Amino acid sequence: MKRDWIIMCILVFGIVGCKDFLNLVPKNKRVVANLEDVKTELLTYLAAITYSTGGLSPSYGGSVFRFPLYNDVATQLCLYEDDMNMSYYSDHSSIEEKAMNMYTECIDWKGVSLASVLWEKCYGAIGFLNVILDDLEKAGGYTQAEYETITGEVKTIRAYYIFKLLQFFAPYNSDKLGIPLNLDSENVIPGGRLSQREVYRIVIRELEDVLEYETIREKWNIFYYPGIVKAILAQVYMFKAGSAAAEESDWANAEKYSGELIASYEPENREDILFNMFSGTVREYQVGGANYQLRMTYRISCGFGDIFSGIWAEGKAQRVSNELLDMYDEEDIRREAWFKTEEEEGRTIHYINKPGYTRSINEVTVLFRTAEMYLINAEAKCRQNRVAEAKDMLETFKRARIIGFENYSGEDVLGEILNERRKEFCYEAGTRWVDMKRLGIGTSRVGMSKEGEGTEVYKLKSDDYRYALPIPNGVELDYNNKIEQNPGWGNLN
Repeated sequence: MKRDWIIMCILVFGIVGCKDFLNLVPKNKRVVANLEDVKTELLTYLAAITYSTGGLSPSYGGSVFRFPLYNDVATQLCLYEDDMNMSYYSDHSSIEEKAMNMYTECIDWKGVSLASVLWEKCYGAIGFLNVILDDLEKAGGYTQAEYETITGEVKTIRAYYIFKLLQFFAPYNSDKLGIPLNLDSENVIPGGRLSQREVYRIVIRELEDVLEYETIREKWNIFYYPGIVKAILAQVYMFKAGSAAAEESDWANAEKYSGELIASYEPENREDILFNMFSGTVREYQVGGANYQLRMTYRISCGFGDIFSGIWAEGKAQRVSNELLDMYDEEDIRREAWFKTEEEEGRTIHYINKPGYTRSINEVTVLFRTAEMYLINAEAKCRQNRVAEAKDMLETFKRARIIGFENYSGEDVLGEILNERRKEFCYEAGTRWVDMKRLGIGTSRVGMSKEGEGTEVYKLKSDDYRYALPIPNGVELDYNNKIEQNPGWGNLN
């Protein structure tokens, strides 16, 4: 199977110069004539996001197939969050000019290139996935099982990407400013932004439809798996619950779907389990593990910083923020699992070692962790005024993470659950950034000056316009005059 996938990566579909990622016209040079061709299309996409292909880059609509939250984008999101000490970013030998340019762009939360990459990769993939569904209908001749394994994979990935676009580009408190969305691969008429409620309805309907499928996943399926679908729904309802699109049932639904994934879960209580979750020596993807629903590991060069490990330099480069470090109890097993310490001039320096990159595997993406489902469930109970139940869950979790912990004696159970979220999911594909957005967190940090030498204090307000990334001018706004820019960004040109 692995050999076949790599061969399929040679097939390049729809290499065009179009910059309209919302309305992609199928321009495949290869005619899709039957069901096997449709399978090849889908496996080409899956191979492109799960294996390094030796420089072969299948693309569609001018967008090279990549999972949108891999190393480069995930590390840029870390630069947006409040969990890194930004004063020491350049203090290691493998940092280079491109990495410093990224720092300069992100230090004040104005990463236009970050927005462009997320917009392109998500919409480019959505366009290609639209084509697969259309081609499947045209090809016909499929069994119910074939229909469900193909459609279930496509709809789940597509719904996840749509949700990510909402999280990153939609202002949290403005329902009318959702995202533009087109699920018809042959519709070339530009459209405006749907409301957030409209987009959430689409995402939830698609995912709930997939949950109704009865076919067991095939070995090649990645996202088509009940645990992944339920995990996405739990994330969707949690994020939606505090937004302008909120509905009364959101927290109940977040509790429902997360609860179905934690029935037999016992929070991890060993340092090596936590470390190994974010490290590896074998190129692989794993679905439905006890500690996560999806994990992908492989070797690929990074776009900035060290060629193999980005800005992390194998755990001896970037430093944890003092605020985050101080949140961990001295007996917290996460301190040893996710940070390295060095003695320098009589001081102990804490370096970030999550993910734990090696020279053999330096792309580690862990999604839909069972620990997140557990804390979503606890938060949902708390939000529904079942604080005693939430407190029991919180204490169980803390006992697993902190050696010798007994009981939580504080009164702010919800606040402590949110603290555990921050400690648990730091440096994981933008999780902290979207939490900062949904919780309305204001922050400030000291970093290198954008104007020259010295340092500067940068501030982000709780309701800051920068929590909604700018819609890229050159990619979409210049083409589609029905889309308005997010408030506060003006003309990016």
